[in-house]
Amino acid sequence: MAPIVLRDYQLQLLADLRTALKRHRRVCAVMPTGAGKGQTIGAIVQGAAGKGRRVLVLAHRAELIEQLSATVRAWGLEPDLIAPGHQLQGRQVAVGSVQTVVRRLAQLPAPDLIIQDEAHHLVSGNSWGRIINAWPGAHLIGKTATPERLDGKGLGVEAGGFFEALVLGPSAAWLVEQGWLARPRVFSWPGARNSKLRRRMGEFDLEQAARAFGDRAAIGDAVSHYRRRLHPATAICFCCTIQHAEQMATAFRADGIRAAAVSGGTPAEVRRRLIAGLGTGEVEVLTSCMIISEGTDIPSVGGAILMRPTASLSLYLQMVGRALRPAPGKGEAVILDHVGNAHRHGLPTDEREWNLAGRRKREGVSIPIKDCPLCFCSCPSAAQQCHDCGHLFLSEECDEQRRGLQQLEGELVEIIAGAHRPKPRQQQRPRHRSPSAGCRSFEQLQQREQERGYKPGWAKHVWAARQRGLQV
Repeated sequence: MAPIVLRDYQLQLLADLRTALKRHRRVCAVMPTGAGKGQTIGAIVQGAAGKGRRVLVLAHRAELIEQLSATVRAWGLEPDLIAPGHQLQGRQVAVGSVQTVVRRLAQLPAPDLIIQDEAHHLVSGNSWGRIINAWPGAHLIGKTATPERLDGKGLGVEAGGFFEALVLGPSAAWLVEQGWLARPRVFSWPGARNSKLRRRMGEFDLEQAARAFGDRAAIGDAVSHYRRRLHPATAICFCCTIQHAEQMATAFRADGIRAAAVSGGTPAEVRRRLIAGLGTGEVEVLTSCMIISEGTDIPSVGGAILMRPTASLSLYLQMVGRALRPAPGKGEAVILDHVGNAHRHGLPTDEREWNLAGRRKREGVSIPIKDCPLCFCSCPSAAQQCHDCGHLFLSEECDEQRRGLQQLEGELVEIIAGAHRPKPRQQQRPRHRSPSAGCRSFEQLQQREQERGYKPGWAKHVWAARQRGLQV
């Protein structure tokens, strides 16, 4: 077997981890989804085992246990499995299911190092926390793409968590620019962020959301957008409830698309086969309820369909991250956001300042977005000019923007990063022509309005906006 060669940024993360562990016992390391978190875990396990230390790697789902066990073997070590149906062999390295480990605490030897995968689940008092508290002398390394709990609370000791230091890997934007992640194209429905959804303990009421986004129109809209924006590429569709996921899968199949639904109640072997089917194309769309938002490594997946609204930035990034892994022939990942998550939380590649203290409750959208009334491109709310068609945003246009958005009738519009972070010249997105391009007079605008069937008053609005722009 050929030796594993780590990327430069992975080596840098390991070096930063070693430095942090000289001063702190419990350290959280952050890497965006798809950056190779598993391989860095394998390198840490090999290094610690080589020094004679006993290592315990923790995860909470069967798929993650399998992936991590395979990773440890790829680094030349055979681990014990602490999971139903497996007996301890006394090996130096163990990969354990959180649910099984917490039941066998009294039977297990004390580890010198605990590596916690998906560390954003680690809370004092839950199963993860009980394991950490059982061995207070062990060093702890947490690995996650989103170092905060789903309610926005921090993972640090000052927030009631366990970690004393944070080590940051590269940003998602940098990984995209370097080609280590697929470039996301996000299409979102702006009106969904203002939907009257109830909240329970900070998160949206998923039963209510399933009714709101599970009617015939909403489901049909998702199927048609997949046909136009993604097909024949495969996709994962994130749903609110098991019934919602089944409804979505049924609708896709009715349109001739190979689709299946999975949930926590799906037998493990069936779930494994369906997830593998996404990689082979046997399954074109896999609809999911509370599953495969974490740890599912299927690089060939072309995109994600968001039918589940969330108030959690962490969960949003976990969902879209499933589609960002690169693959041969995959230049971009298409995110079809039917529930307004991108308008709540920003783009997957927005720069975010992670910390162990968490976010204040009032912090919501990372970069607010508004939509151009002419070309429907979404822009940062502070923008004075649309970076796509050049339209000038004026305060008097607010009502007209809302009326213009009604013309979309459910059409998702692409969200493009703000002009404050320019791309290199060779990577700049080609500019789209404005609907009013080439019209030099009011009469020409009226003719364009009639030719394209625009809402009456469009020509008058554009002409008035031009005259005001000339006076600025």
